[in-house]
Formats: sequence, structure tokens, C-alpha cells
Amino acid sequence: MSKTNGSKQKWIEKGYEHFALYGPDNLNINKISKDIGLARTTFYHYFGDLEIFIDELLNRHWKICLEFSVTASKECKKLFPDVYILLEQYPIPLKFSKQLFLNRHILSFNYLFVKAYGYHANHFALKLFSEQFNLNQTEEDLTNLWTTVGESWFSRLDVNDLSAKTMQLLAEGIIKSVLKFTSSNNLYINQ
Repeated sequence: MSKTNGSKQKWIEKGYEHFALYGPDNLNINKISKDIGLARTTFYHYFGDLEIFIDELLNRHWKICLEFSVTASKECKKLFPDVYILLEQYPIPLKFSKQLFLNRHILSFNYLFVKAYGYHANHFALKLFSEQFNLNQTEEDLTNLWTTVGESWFSRLDVNDLSAKTMQLLAEGIIKSVLKFTSSNNLYINQ
């Protein structure tokens, strides 16, 4: 890797971490510059402005999401505990996803959040979810259930405790509530 590419990569890696930890509104070029030991002018050389930099961070997140999906598809045999054990190994990407979720009013953030969540669902999560709970819903209904679970999970996710146990307990509670509501709602509709 050339020195130029290495310097640009340092900006992207530290910027990704800052976005995850502090949110997009608190991205501070001066702070990142100090953290990586590069002159602030190199930021403008590589990116030109903050919007282009954020696009690079979003691209990095998408690549990490693809990597996570490939790994989960190979390694996760069950939703509980396998997925949450794997998630525990991705604290910064999880925090980045939470920032996307919290800032969904920004179209590009919402787009990437929905795209990544849907990609994971289609590549491994829906299969594991339906197997874990013996669900026989249509693919559309299963997707809607999983989306409801995910929305609730991300809204309650405590980024200060990303242990597999805590994340799994949160998911279990939400899934039980959603499935209980769904089954009682089906009974009501069928009457």
C-alpha cells in the first residue's frame, strides 16, 4: 500500500470510529487529524469536503456489512446464541449502525441502514429466525416480523453494553413480545 493510500485509509478508519462513537453531527476533522497524526490539510487533499468523507465512511460500513453477512452465513447455525456471539466481535460497526438508525432522517443514512438490515435478513437472519422459532409465515410476513424486531432492537440497543448475552436477552424479549402479539392478533383476525 502506498503512503498516500495508507494516509487516506487512516482518515477513513478513524473517521468511521468517530462517526460510530460520537455521531455524524460531531465529526471533527481537527480531532481526527490529531488522533491519526496527519495534517488537517491532508483531509482536504483526499476528500475535499465533509460530504465526500461521509460517503467514504458509508462505503466502508457497507463493506463491513458484506463481510459480516458472509461470516454469519458460514459460522452461525442458530440465531441464539451464534449471531449475538458474532455481533459482539463488531462493536464499532454496531455503534455505526446505531448512529445510522438514530439519524434516519438523513436519506443516505436511512438508505444504508435499511439496505444492510435487509441484506443480512436475506442472507442468513430470516432463515435462522424462522428455524429458531419454528415459524411458517410467508416470506413477506416473516420479513415484516424480522423488520419489527430489528427496529425495536436498534431503538433499545445500549451501545455501552454490547456483550453477546445482553444483546441476545434484548432480542429474546422483543421476539417473544412480537410473536405473542402476532399470535393473539391472528386469533382476533380469524374470529
